[in-house]
Amino acid sequence: MDRLDVTDQRDIEQERARLPAFSTVIQRKDFENRTTTLPDLLDRSTGIQVQSLGGLDAFSTISVRGSSSEQVEVYLDDILLNAAIGGGVNLSTLPLSNVDRIEINRGAGQEGNGLGGTVHIRTRESDSTRQVINGSWGALDTRLLSTMISGSSDHLDYLAILDYASSDNDFGFLDNNGTEYNATDDEYTNRQNNDATRRSVFGNVSADLTGRIRISASQTFFWKHQGIPGISNNQATHSRFNAFRSLSQVSVERRSILKRITAEGTAYFTHLRETFIDSLGEVGIGRQDNRYRTRTFGIRSHSRLALSAHLLSLLTDIRRERYDPEARIQLVTPLFASRRWTLQFRPMTDFSFLDGLISWTSSLDYRHQRDRFSGRNPFAFSPQAPDSLTRRDLLGLRTGIRVDLMGPLMLKTNLARSRRGPSFFELFGDRGSVVGNTNLAPETARTWDAGLRLQAGPTFLEVVYFDQRYDDLIQFAQTSQATSRPENIGKARVWGLEVSGATSPTTWISLSGNYTHQDSEDQSDIPHLLGNTLPGRPRHMLNTQVDIYIRQLDVAHDYAFEAGNFLDQANRRELRSRHIHTITIGYHVWESVLPGLGVRNLTDARVNDTWGYPLPGRSWFVSLTKNW
Repeated sequence: MDRLDVTDQRDIEQERARLPAFSTVIQRKDFENRTTTLPDLLDRSTGIQVQSLGGLDAFSTISVRGSSSEQVEVYLDDILLNAAIGGGVNLSTLPLSNVDRIEINRGAGQEGNGLGGTVHIRTRESDSTRQVINGSWGALDTRLLSTMISGSSDHLDYLAILDYASSDNDFGFLDNNGTEYNATDDEYTNRQNNDATRRSVFGNVSADLTGRIRISASQTFFWKHQGIPGISNNQATHSRFNAFRSLSQVSVERRSILKRITAEGTAYFTHLRETFIDSLGEVGIGRQDNRYRTRTFGIRSHSRLALSAHLLSLLTDIRRERYDPEARIQLVTPLFASRRWTLQFRPMTDFSFLDGLISWTSSLDYRHQRDRFSGRNPFAFSPQAPDSLTRRDLLGLRTGIRVDLMGPLMLKTNLARSRRGPSFFELFGDRGSVVGNTNLAPETARTWDAGLRLQAGPTFLEVVYFDQRYDDLIQFAQTSQATSRPENIGKARVWGLEVSGATSPTTWISLSGNYTHQDSEDQSDIPHLLGNTLPGRPRHMLNTQVDIYIRQLDVAHDYAFEAGNFLDQANRRELRSRHIHTITIGYHVWESVLPGLGVRNLTDARVNDTWGYPLPGRSWFVSLTKNW
């Protein structure tokens, strides 16, 4: 027989719901006809908080259950995007037009070794002969355009996507003139030097050589140019950041070896080139004109052995990262040239008992890292001398169980212990806004969660308690120079409750929402910090969504609430809470044409992000999608 592909998107959600881990699946149908971005989409998910510099395509990182961005592992088609240099994965460099679905694993039961969680982003594949073009224009001269073509020929499938986005991002905000306790000199002004432009090309080709061997290859090119505006009244006018990324991978999948084994091997290469220019010294400390180049090559394999109702898996990954910084103004770059070899070995088990009533999973994640630094040492006090070699072994242990209690009700619980060493970003700083700390020690996390999930067709309700305890936690805090510096704050704890659910009572309406209550506490030995709330971790987060379908009309309302929190460890610099409403309207003129209208921040709330950067007020967008 010729190859036959059967796809059921609903099965993906239900399959992951029956795993012990607590996870969220965002499918393409949930955002395909909306003017949104990957950071905005993730920010509405359970237990997720996105931190951004404000505006379209601004630098954005993700936090899961109060973790730092460094503690969240982000994968693109199973390729780890977290680099040795660190700094978290910039979500704004991942165009949503390339994404098929997103799998978010929270807490102890995740697939990976992130202390907080993992995010798996799956890119699109060809499913039919199809052409799509989508464009939108709106406030702040924001322009989005993407086009896709896909098709099949015999045993060959292909897909290509072009994506473009641009925005001035010169929205208004309240400038406190650097005197937050004196409101008499506050004034509204516009963001300066906050424009952003990106372009990307994505292609994927796959072929069935036989009924059991499949080869696929993909290539991504990404370009970005943007200004760096600075925080609040301390706006920069000339600082610029440019980036180029190329990601190539080739995979070979061998199916049904001895009718029980499947194996997949992938070779991948990434090239990242970044430029930061601050010739006037407006951002961070001192004048800078720096170039950064990171190249990664790796070979990854994943094998699975099916034994009746049980599954044994083994994942291996060998990767080499090469990081080369160059300073054009300073005599010595503030970062070392570095090399990192990583050997990863992860055996996993998935046992099923009593006809699937009980599922038990466990994994061990072992990583051996070998780092070499070279170059002149700009820090006479640095304990990490140039031309030195360091070795580090990191071990993560995870186990979880799911038990079907009665009918659609199930109990799930997970337990984990993991360890993470400081990144080069945390040790030596970055492009100016972060000052490094060479005295950092690795941080360790002990996490567990437990909860109940009620699943009945498209309706579900989930309640989860989580507890995360850290030793030598690495925490970023703002300094008086409007920069950030990481510190080991000793012991810390983040715990809380998650409630999420969705239902479709009729064919013309669907409801979904989630609420997260999290408490965080500094448990260090520093007297004036003991018992304080950890910075950037709001106590309450609420998201709701209502979708209404009336004949050819689609109307959606999103509401997001985030309680106030603090910018500093001393809990003296407070951010107020925020309420954001978004409305999206789409009308199917014909089956293949969909015009749309979207309004974000309907009430024009003027708020700041958890890093202190102002966020846009009310903004509107019109869009048009055409399918062939």
